[in-house]
Amino acid sequence: MKKSAYLGWTIGSFTSSALVSAVGLLHLRFMTDSLGIAIAVAGALTVFAKVYDAFADLLMGYISDRTRTRLGQFRPYLLAGGLLAALSIVLLFNVPGSLDGTALWIYVGLTLLIYSTAYTMFRIPYLAIGRTLTDDFHKRSRLMTFSVYGSSLGSFAATSAAPFLLGQIGSDRAGHGLVAIILGCAIALGGIAAFTLLKERPKIEREERKPHASFGATFAVVRSNRPFLCLMGFKLVLFIGFAVHISAIPYYTRHVLGVSDSVLGTIFAVQTALMVLSQVVWVRLAARFGRRNALVTAGLACTLAYTTWALIPPATAVPMVFIAAAMSGVGTGGVFLGLYTVLTDTMDYSRRAQGENHAGMLAGVFVMVEKGTSAVGTFAFSMIMAWVGFQSAIGSGMQTQPNGVRTGILASVAIVPALGALLATLIMTRYRLPDDAEFEAPLATA
Repeated sequence: MKKSAYLGWTIGSFTSSALVSAVGLLHLRFMTDSLGIAIAVAGALTVFAKVYDAFADLLMGYISDRTRTRLGQFRPYLLAGGLLAALSIVLLFNVPGSLDGTALWIYVGLTLLIYSTAYTMFRIPYLAIGRTLTDDFHKRSRLMTFSVYGSSLGSFAATSAAPFLLGQIGSDRAGHGLVAIILGCAIALGGIAAFTLLKERPKIEREERKPHASFGATFAVVRSNRPFLCLMGFKLVLFIGFAVHISAIPYYTRHVLGVSDSVLGTIFAVQTALMVLSQVVWVRLAARFGRRNALVTAGLACTLAYTTWALIPPATAVPMVFIAAAMSGVGTGGVFLGLYTVLTDTMDYSRRAQGENHAGMLAGVFVMVEKGTSAVGTFAFSMIMAWVGFQSAIGSGMQTQPNGVRTGILASVAIVPALGALLATLIMTRYRLPDDAEFEAPLATA
């Protein structure tokens, strides 16, 4: 496999991570603290877009499995999706000042739909193309490690560099708009680079040029892939808690700690650094104990990390908040590496045991679960905040909130995600492939 494939795979991961991380971290708070949209309405708009997204994921997987062009099966979507994604993030955070009331809600809803379409168009073909790059277990494991590196860089750009910049220029509407334009340019360049550098192997393209089953029959095959369903159960439960945690952190720094977005950026910088640094350890653990066992260990690490957030005294949070962020980074790094690697194993299992390629459909379900958990987590957090009486504002957020808001934020940052991680870990202990000797081949160390 060419070195350019590793670079393209890293850039593709950066592109999708920067997009989803920026929207996931900042957009809900932008709606409530800058646009003045009530948090229950903001949560409902987000869920509306995610429900649409869930159906779009399956459709995109179905379409990409049947796409045949001179540019390849999946590559055209990397270019189109990357450019549309760049436009969508600019539109999301550059809202015309003349809009209010229903017109504002409609604008936000439509731009969320554009963002959801763009992310789906890029992310699903990106995941599916990974299986076509190599069949070698060692190269594939190394490739997935590069995916985590790219994801970490994208997360750093969206969750560390962006808040740092907001802390310098101001966290109002204008500041968010400028940051979105900068991120949009990076995302557009990432989409172009991924399209240019990632090449599907001709052998794979020839093998897959055959009639496909109907959508219903294909989905039935997905449902019969028990290892994949177990993996999705793990992801479903863990990522709901993760979405609640991520949604709460910007509110935690502003309304509990009372600090600027520069501290928010530092939290994610620490987390991202530990995600990257921990990859060597996670690859070695997977090589010695197996990918499933490494993923179970990562789930336990996340449980411990989220629990630590509940022990942080708000009055003297530093440096303990950075220790909790470091622990979260280690656990999350293991989860992401394990998810991507085990996903490709389940794709191989589908092809070998079920007799047909369903990489696009499996990638579609994988991303659909990701989007669905984000919707559920965001909705759960918004309902918790509405229940405890959170007050929205125009500008950069209210300085004072009802007393119950702090309790709701702390529960969302720590307790809910810790319980989700623990339950997900129990689910993953049931993961089995029919031929573990073949699929659990030793991993190359990074």
